[in-house]
Amino acid sequence: MKKRIGSWILMIAFVAILCLSWVSWFILQPWADNTNYENRQKAAMPELSQATYSSFPTAFAEYLEDRLPFRNELMTLNSAVEYYLFHRSTSDNVIIGKEGWLFYVNKGDGDPIACYQGTNLLSDDELAVLAENLVFWRDYLEERGMEFVLFIAPNKERVYSEYMPEEYGDPAEEYKVKQIVDYLRANTDLRVVYPYEELMQAKEAVDEPIYYKTDSHWNEIGAYVGASALLKELGIDMPDITDECITIEDPGKAEGDLAKMLYLSRPMKNVDSNYHVTGYDGHGVTNDAYDFYGMISFSTTDAPDDRSLYMIRDSFTSAMALVLGSQFDTADMRHLDYYTNDDLWQCAPDVVVLEVVERNVDKLMSFEIE
Repeated sequence: MKKRIGSWILMIAFVAILCLSWVSWFILQPWADNTNYENRQKAAMPELSQATYSSFPTAFAEYLEDRLPFRNELMTLNSAVEYYLFHRSTSDNVIIGKEGWLFYVNKGDGDPIACYQGTNLLSDDELAVLAENLVFWRDYLEERGMEFVLFIAPNKERVYSEYMPEEYGDPAEEYKVKQIVDYLRANTDLRVVYPYEELMQAKEAVDEPIYYKTDSHWNEIGAYVGASALLKELGIDMPDITDECITIEDPGKAEGDLAKMLYLSRPMKNVDSNYHVTGYDGHGVTNDAYDFYGMISFSTTDAPDDRSLYMIRDSFTSAMALVLGSQFDTADMRHLDYYTNDDLWQCAPDVVVLEVVERNVDKLMSFEIE
């Protein structure tokens, strides 16, 4: 009898806590953290019908889980305990490096660790296919009066390998991007820019980091170095990052995408600085459009180069955009995931740059203009 009463008390207490959490949520929701830190849309409310009867419970559970009261606060608390007390990551896509550095490890998004360790090398046949594809589309553009340049942004893991966890070892001397760059330069006349050496020189020359500690991308310092290397290939010389005319400003803090994946944006909000690089000639540049996942556009009043630029890009172009846009008459930069052939012809550029980050170079095998 006592056991039965005790069970009922526990059940009633559990239900009361659940109800209280929802009541308090409706009151405190405006002050709670409602940010979506995951790179996905929250589950939608499922429709109950005869056709969805069997799948409704699972779908509704997913919907409810995404909207649990104080979900972000609880996730942050759990992640903070794991990170600060046990030095462990709560995300399968993030590893914790040395001295507060975070690194991206998503196997489904290019597998940066395989790139770092050189375990995903291409065969000679695969290199030949990749080269043949790029040469085909380069020739296609040149026949229509357009220049073509390939730009590959180096992974953070290789540039800051000294902060990688010991179990991952030193970066491989032979790795996929090196294979590709070496093969293209030896077997084709494609114009290829891979600014790894320039970045390593800049890393030693400036006091500030050139990639974010809590983000998978380079900051504006690294991006300026990368943009300068690309512009040099296109015949435009920029001041070196160490030149007296160049100023590195620190106007505030930055929230890293890796910190967000750990639900630690707020605890880590003071780790990274949102550096700005100024001092180069902007040539009256104006930002005409800025859609991170769509089109980024610029125009200038007195650019030194009257060509128009079109970039098929990923997120690594974002920090380079202003520097690149300031040097051409017009510049349009469309995200690779939303690129269309019609968009390219509508912009009718003189120069086409295909930019990919190192971990996503496999996309070069299937890339096509049409």
